[in-house]
Amino acid sequence: MGQARLGKTMWLSLAMMLVTWAVLVSGAHAWWNEEWQYRKKVSLNTTGAGADIQQNLMEFPVLIRLHSGNFDFTRVKENGEDLRFVSGDDTTLLKYHIESFDSIDEIALVWVKVPALSGSAAQEAVWLYYGNENAVAGGDSKSSFDAVYQAVYHFNEFEGTPQDSASFAMHSTEYTGGLGLAGAIGNGATFSGAGNVMRVPENPAFNFSTGFTFSTWIKMYQSQEDAWLFSRRVGDVGLVLGIRGANVVVQVNDGDQFLVTDDAAELPLEGWHHLAITIAPKGEIAIYIDGSQVHTAHTEASLANITGDIRVGGDALGGHSFAGDLDEVRISGIARSPGWIRGIFASQGAGAQLCSYGIEEISEGGSGMPVFYLATIFKNITLDGLVVIGLLLLLAACSWVIMLSKGFFLWATARGDRQFLESYNQTQDPVAVDTGTKKINGSGIFRIYEAGCRSLNLQNTKVCENPDAPPEKALVSPKMIETLKATLEKGLIDESKRMNSWLVVLTMSISGGPFLGLLGTVWGVMNTFAAMAEAGEANIMAIAPGVASALSTTVFGLIVAIPALFGYSYLVSRIRDITADNTVFVDQFALRVDAVHGGES
Repeated sequence: MGQARLGKTMWLSLAMMLVTWAVLVSGAHAWWNEEWQYRKKVSLNTTGAGADIQQNLMEFPVLIRLHSGNFDFTRVKENGEDLRFVSGDDTTLLKYHIESFDSIDEIALVWVKVPALSGSAAQEAVWLYYGNENAVAGGDSKSSFDAVYQAVYHFNEFEGTPQDSASFAMHSTEYTGGLGLAGAIGNGATFSGAGNVMRVPENPAFNFSTGFTFSTWIKMYQSQEDAWLFSRRVGDVGLVLGIRGANVVVQVNDGDQFLVTDDAAELPLEGWHHLAITIAPKGEIAIYIDGSQVHTAHTEASLANITGDIRVGGDALGGHSFAGDLDEVRISGIARSPGWIRGIFASQGAGAQLCSYGIEEISEGGSGMPVFYLATIFKNITLDGLVVIGLLLLLAACSWVIMLSKGFFLWATARGDRQFLESYNQTQDPVAVDTGTKKINGSGIFRIYEAGCRSLNLQNTKVCENPDAPPEKALVSPKMIETLKATLEKGLIDESKRMNSWLVVLTMSISGGPFLGLLGTVWGVMNTFAAMAEAGEANIMAIAPGVASALSTTVFGLIVAIPALFGYSYLVSRIRDITADNTVFVDQFALRVDAVHGGES
């Protein structure tokens, strides 16, 4: 009866394992679009361990740097047209545009507009999808920046004039400096200090009445002699952001109010540094270097009166020339918050720690497949490997069934033993336990007790038949005691056999599983090299799938052996404890029967 129940449980557990396996293989992560084969998770960390951005930012453009260390350029189209970015919930397509994509040198710069970037958080992420040969370009630079940006210049051109990537298309019409040299992010603009100026014509879209922000990456090799980084003025009325020596200076003149800030914000020479200047209308002027506010001043000037062409790197006559390099010049129509400025610096610099890149995931028929290339491995497993894996799965199913059923059996035995011993210890006469009114389920000690009582009854002592017998006690001779002991010892051995039954399957799993897996590995590697010899050529692309398939049998062998080892160790310890309790009961029961009913006959 017990074996039939064990067999039934085995088949049920095997069916559950197969169902679980099917679910794991078919139902991995949700996939945004089945036409894209690959994806990668880009985590955004704004905590102190990451970018250290404490303020929540809305519609923030995040720089995604791709290179051979975090991205496989062989999986994407040559110009990156099939790149797509999806929100962390894997449903919303995000706006983005590619600043540069070089599949030969394997480096790309992509700007992605994140709808909301929470401060001091490490749970947010975006998904990068790629690997669709039929995809067309999906980038949109004009939607990658919020409407407050009035101009954004990446300086990613190699010739001509710098172009605006923001929505107003404020392209420059004049530029005499150098382009195409390495910048802080991609390429940058070089100003020689000899009259190189970038000019953007006057346009009503340039409206500073609600505030102003200028930000850029700057690299200086020497002190400046009253150089103008940014200027917009007609006559004496206007706004100038300059550098005197190594100090940042702001001049504001609306015709009525005039202000020149102190030389208190010093820019370090050599190396790239981020500079940002914000001006609130009739309010505070703030200067930031490398994301930190270093100087403030107050002005009553109205920025609404400031008009004219915009010039970067000097004035209209070729004077006040700047000598150095600039990259990523941005102009905003509001005074950006300190958190925003911190976000720009912490997400764009060479040592930026905002983004971290996860492992590549592969789509199989629209269901996300985790990396480790499981789909490739399963697809390349040979027939001999499948046979070995099938045997290992059968062995694993048997071992799991035995572990689960045996664990339940030992739990029920221990519970039954406790119930019986409670009744047994409450009686003065060891053979007077009332077993008729209280059924004891699963107790091994109770089965040993019943065997002892039957032994006494067969010897016609009848000591166990009437628990309410009168005070005169039936005598049990020493010979009967010896017979009782033998019966109890046999019951002890039977219980030990019952508890240890089927454990040999676990020992087979522990010792045989790895060796069976190793057999599949050796056989698979042997087949791989034999096939390579037949073909007469060798390359890593031909060898790797076969070797990965062969090694998978060893993995399955260990998957069989490791749980069996833990389960076997636990079960043996429980059996040892129960056997010890049984042994103690056998000795005590025989002694108590001799003490209460023993006689000379």
